[in-house]
Amino acid sequence: MKFFRKTEKSEEEDNSRFGQDMDDQRVAIERAQLPEAVTAVAMKELERLGKTEPGTPDYSIILNYLEYLTALPWNHFTSDNLDLQRAERILEAQHHGLNHVKERILEYLAVRTLCSLKAFQVLVVDDEEIARTNLEYILRKEGYEVDGAANGLEALEKARAREFDLILTDLKMEKMDGLQLLESVKELTPHTEIVMITGFATVTSAVTALKKGAAHYLPKPINLDELRATVREILARKRHMQTTRSTVLCFAGPPGTGKTSIGRAIAEALERKFVRLSVAGLRDEADLRGHRRTYVGAMPGRIINEIKRLGVKNPVFMLDEIDK
Repeated sequence: MKFFRKTEKSEEEDNSRFGQDMDDQRVAIERAQLPEAVTAVAMKELERLGKTEPGTPDYSIILNYLEYLTALPWNHFTSDNLDLQRAERILEAQHHGLNHVKERILEYLAVRTLCSLKAFQVLVVDDEEIARTNLEYILRKEGYEVDGAANGLEALEKARAREFDLILTDLKMEKMDGLQLLESVKELTPHTEIVMITGFATVTSAVTALKKGAAHYLPKPINLDELRATVREILARKRHMQTTRSTVLCFAGPPGTGKTSIGRAIAEALERKFVRLSVAGLRDEADLRGHRRTYVGAMPGRIINEIKRLGVKNPVFMLDEIDK
């Protein structure tokens, strides 16, 4: 009887822990504010967790994966300090000589500064002149540099001449419609965001446009507040990608010439966190980037572990001793 009572008590504790784990992970996913694609993966894993017995190894694997996923700094990053004079003072104070290296670093920071100050380039494509002119006027008042095109072919020629950050295009046009323009521009400049605008809005056309790479789909008549909010959100996301996109700088030289200290100086100048990873003697690249989850004992890589430890998604990484 004592044995059966202990067994029943153990099962009750497992069920209680199981329910608590499910609730905790659901709350953690909501609080983490994960990107949409990551949220879909997390919810799928949570569903798998709900179908797995608590005592099995798979349960611990899925639970550990979810805990690690929600603990990553998806939305935490340090803002760059792009003060060139300050960066020059830091480099000069910590390093004597190395003028070519310091000039290259300052050039990189100068380009980052120009990118952050540059006004967004927007192209409005509509075969109705009044609608096109009104949209151009509204977007110019928002501070964007705006150009216009009367049809898809004219817009494609302008896209070949210079890269636009955002294109707002009508769906139904002569010579080349909005979907054809969407496909052509995405082949030409994949980073250009495109918003479809149409008076013939249907679920089918919206799904088709989004599958082909459109950033958003707006019906006519246009709600101006919705238009402004949509454009602002898309371009803010694009600016964030520009400022946090990784840049690779390669330092070559014998030991003791100051490669690591230059990396630290860059991090200090940008006011980012710094981490150095030595890859000397590394035999398996999975130790650096992580193992596939299909393997028993799979672990995250050293890069993602350092991002989790630092608590920001844009530290300065120095991969040292690559040649050893």
